[in-house]
Amino acid sequence: MPYVTKSDLVLRYSQTKLRELTDREAPYQDAIVDTVLDQAIASAASVIDGYLSGRYTLPLAQVPAMLTDVAARLAYAALHLDTAPEKVTADYQAAMRTLRDIAGGTVRLDVGGTAAPAAPADGIEVVASDRVFGRVGLRGW
Repeated sequence: MPYVTKSDLVLRYSQTKLRELTDREAPYQDAIVDTVLDQAIASAASVIDGYLSGRYTLPLAQVPAMLTDVAARLAYAALHLDTAPEKVTADYQAAMRTLRDIAGGTVRLDVGGTAAPAAPADGIEVVASDRVFGRVGLRGW
């Protein structure tokens, strides 16, 4: 299940904006170029998967709205080849902060049935020798 779809992006950013950002090469199609848009969506998904893989089992059973928002911001920013407007840059940075918070455990996702990988059952064992200098060993000094 993708994090964001073409229809999600059209609803959020408009058909006109997406056409301007994806119809890049002559002969111009005067429509959204799906291959360009799909590449931006795949790029966003790759970034999200990288942040989630250490904490959640992928693929997710359901996509939380928070991740749809993050994916939309990342994909839209990826469509800006040269310089992006300040709003797009700020949205991208906010999306990346959200991903860092998710990866760090500050923000938890309700992903319906998938859990974070369990810690190893064995744990860590520390073995040390007996104390050389203690109350008993220093008695009489």
